[in-house]
Amino acid sequence: MQQFLTLFALCSLLFFYGQSPAHTNGLRTQVQLANGGNDLLISWDVDSSATGYNLYKRTYQNTSWGSVFAAIPPHQFSFLDTAVTPGVVYEYRVIRTTATSGFGYACGTIDGDIDYNPGRLILVVDTFFLPSLASKIDSLKFWIEADGWFVDTLHVTRNQSPSFVKDRIYNLFSSDPNHVKTVFLLGHVPVPYSGEINPDGHPDHLGAWPADGYYGDMNGTWTDVSVNNPSAAAVRNQNVPGDGKFDQSVFQSGVLLEVARVDFYDLPSFPESETQMMSNYLSKLSDFKTRAYIPQDLALVEDNFLGLAEGFAGSGYISAAPVVGISNCMDNDYSLLTSQNYLWSYGTGPGSYSSASGIVTTPDFSNADYNSTFTMLFGSYFGDWDSQDNLLRASLASGKVLANAWSGRPYLYYHPMGVGENIGSCIRLSQNNTNGYLASTLGYFQRWVHIAQLGDPSLRAHYVEMPTSLMASTLPEGTIHLTWLPPAVPVDGFHVYRRENSVKSWTKLTSLPMQTTAFTDAAVAIGGQYTYMVRAARKQTTGSGRYWNQSLGIQTAALATVGLQETLDFPLSIWPNPSSDFFRLNAPAASFYTIVDLQGRKVFEGITETPFTTIQVEGWKSGIYILRCRSSSLRFVKP
Repeated sequence: MQQFLTLFALCSLLFFYGQSPAHTNGLRTQVQLANGGNDLLISWDVDSSATGYNLYKRTYQNTSWGSVFAAIPPHQFSFLDTAVTPGVVYEYRVIRTTATSGFGYACGTIDGDIDYNPGRLILVVDTFFLPSLASKIDSLKFWIEADGWFVDTLHVTRNQSPSFVKDRIYNLFSSDPNHVKTVFLLGHVPVPYSGEINPDGHPDHLGAWPADGYYGDMNGTWTDVSVNNPSAAAVRNQNVPGDGKFDQSVFQSGVLLEVARVDFYDLPSFPESETQMMSNYLSKLSDFKTRAYIPQDLALVEDNFLGLAEGFAGSGYISAAPVVGISNCMDNDYSLLTSQNYLWSYGTGPGSYSSASGIVTTPDFSNADYNSTFTMLFGSYFGDWDSQDNLLRASLASGKVLANAWSGRPYLYYHPMGVGENIGSCIRLSQNNTNGYLASTLGYFQRWVHIAQLGDPSLRAHYVEMPTSLMASTLPEGTIHLTWLPPAVPVDGFHVYRRENSVKSWTKLTSLPMQTTAFTDAAVAIGGQYTYMVRAARKQTTGSGRYWNQSLGIQTAALATVGLQETLDFPLSIWPNPSSDFFRLNAPAASFYTIVDLQGRKVFEGITETPFTTIQVEGWKSGIYILRCRSSSLRFVKP
């Protein structure tokens, strides 16, 4: 208990307000291509008070920074790194050597790749939204899997315990620990509470806080026997033995799985129902991923906590500049998000559960559309995100906001999104941070259980326009021929992927993006059942250099046979294949289709819709089926 008593005295700094310069800790740092794209130039904020800078370098995801890579004199604000290997992703740290500490991080690469095999994602669905949003949730799974993931779905109810939900997550994880990577909590999935903490420094807020990272800790021990603190102002924060709230204040063994949540429970300031808010979120999520909505590569930061040594707003600069670039990361009023769209934003000010003073309130989010795809907010109380009308959760119901987090105690680190990383990997990096990244000037809050992410964990900062109309035909010699249509917006090429239908990982068949829109795969086994995916690729320039970005993929199934010619004279694909619950049929609108079994018996028929038709197959017998759509046919499998 003594360690926390010391912390509370320090945390009282949160309530003092001064007028000295903002973001004294966070250096805006970026990486740019130089010398014709052969080197990387690392740049950071100009600071006349600096006595020098120490630059560190490591390959991305290395656990050690090692020794200083370069010592920089005080009036130099960039460094040219000529020891760069194309395709490798690096990470840089800049530390200002002066009485007032300052630091910044950025990844850097010349043509590194995104992860095309991100793994399996467990989608934990609150049954409150079923069956009303079943088709929307199917679409959510469809778009997540189009980004290379494989989705496992768990249905849970709100009255179940967090430990029951975690057991189900653990069972899926233990069945494939090398590939299960992420947990997406959709709705008011039971909220785990843990610890005896008050990272906002308020004595009445000392107790258990929401701790979604619990669902991602596959190895740690969580107990409910030692903390005995019934004094918190809110009953949900009170923590006594045997009450179902855990004792742990830090992630002791680390968080193994990425965890994030979308939750609109108990937001009475909004006129829309909880179901309508969830439906709206899923719609704008698909719009962003499919490029129906494209925000400007700009970041906005408003600091209403000027003069504090911790420099909360620095966490906004550290994360946003490596994604959008230093010149596109600016100080401005948070309310500008209602009239302009931004990719990133950050706001900090004295808070309540539903407000950050001088920044935004929950009613503001309800009454106007705030258009920042990714945002971070910081202030007292509302970091405890499970409260009524909570500011963090309210943001997800407004405008174009897709993700939010409480960043300042500690700093959260999203700079890897500048090279194509998903936001879930960044919150896991922040939850597991010990000494890899400076967490705050005070040095506290690392691995505390309150660190959490709101939003779809699979989100990336940038996407590419998708190809369409993928068609597969089996040639007489048993090879499989693919054709597709390019997107209307020019891209730099296409990647082709294949997997056997029993395997949940992709094999890339193209080492470099190909310029044509056709591909023949001869490396197939006769009788083999395969799924193919084609993704458009583009060289994406960000504040972290340049990387090969990719679109969501379009998929189709194929069966390798000899002497059988599959004629697909118009776009036709069905996915996922095989499936045990539903299929997506991609075909021209208003086309009549029929599904028969291998004995030719009709199983189902209908008229196609746009952009795709969902075919529910619950209750069908396991086996192979044939879909006929006008003059085309396609085999698919129900396991």
